[in-house]
Amino acid sequence: MSKNLHASCHCGTVRIALPSEAAGVLACHCGDCLKTHGNFNAFLAAPVADVSLDGAEALVWYQSSETSRRAFCGTCGARVLKEVTPTGRWLISAGLVDGPTGRRIIKNLWEQSMPDWYDLPSVVP
Repeated sequence: MSKNLHASCHCGTVRIALPSEAAGVLACHCGDCLKTHGNFNAFLAAPVADVSLDGAEALVWYQSSETSRRAFCGTCGARVLKEVTPTGRWLISAGLVDGPTGRRIIKNLWEQSMPDWYDLPSVVP
């Protein structure tokens, strides 16, 4: 049995467990992430079926594109996850993980949309 990473929103109402072998951290610099997070979004991807979610009733969902929807905690406002519908994956905000992840950024996405006020994060091969 694999060890899980545990994550929670700011107030602790929404709690997530995802497989520790989830992909490395992905950093997305798209316009949607910039507008919803105020910066690039760093996340871990995992199949929806492999993620345990407690406090789902507190989530508020927003259809952000034809193929994606995002959820935030209706109590504290923390951006919790993005669902990429065609892939059946949830992208869990990496900053919500409690304690060390053992992961590093493995890829930058939508680099061409990045604003000029920060440098791309380093990528670990």
